[in-house]
Amino acid sequence: MLQMGRILVTGSSEGLGLEAARQLVQRGHTVYLHARNERRALDARSACPGAAGVLTADLSNLAETRKLAEEANALGDFDAIIHNAGMLNGPFRKTPDTGMPAIAAVNVLAPYVLSCLLRPPKRIVYIASQLHRQADTSAEDVFWFKRGEAEFRDFPAYCDSKFHVILLANAVARRFKNTSVSSVHPGWIATKLGGRGAPDSLEDGVATYVMLAEGCDAPNQPGRYFDPKKKVGMPLAATADIPLQEKLVKACEEVTGLTLPV
Repeated sequence: MLQMGRILVTGSSEGLGLEAARQLVQRGHTVYLHARNERRALDARSACPGAAGVLTADLSNLAETRKLAEEANALGDFDAIIHNAGMLNGPFRKTPDTGMPAIAAVNVLAPYVLSCLLRPPKRIVYIASQLHRQADTSAEDVFWFKRGEAEFRDFPAYCDSKFHVILLANAVARRFKNTSVSSVHPGWIATKLGGRGAPDSLEDGVATYVMLAEGCDAPNQPGRYFDPKKKVGMPLAATADIPLQEKLVKACEEVTGLTLPV
């Protein structure tokens, strides 16, 4: 019999995050949403009225991301956390407290901060992408401090960020022995992020989210990566490189001053 859980889904005011939250609510779980600002929070409440609450934080802002962790911890322990919030494109958009582009802050630094500060749940799901295969796999200049705005291009930045988030997931998996950790490529879906021409269905992507949030999958093992429709996938071999994982972790530590718990 399925046990009901407490689940937090970041970036759940629209798209995949919202649909995953809706389905989890329909299945009887206690689900907390997350939105970037109050206007989006109101939209999320309307779109998913059965949710237990909505947390508000701009994940491109380090201070707001810390605040989100504090507010989530105050709610109690979670059974699952889905790090769904993400950015695909747009200008450099220098963040106010770190000076990095918003894509790197939201896609990589925010899940790192939340992984450091949130009490470890039973299950963590990091949202990756098949586009990690087009990344620069050196993990150099993760946050664009050396290259700067003049050299910034959003598509390579996105590809790199999704490679980095898989490195992060695998680093967390090695540390959190009592937590099932997965990274997921949900598919190329016609959401605001994916664009109208995307060929995959929302249902196929969300099915994997729901399965992993509920823990109805294969036994935990480091480096787990899923494709759409609940299929076990095979990420780039470099994502299993432990020194590379630790290089990414160190870059995050240097910016935040936070250390992943063991």
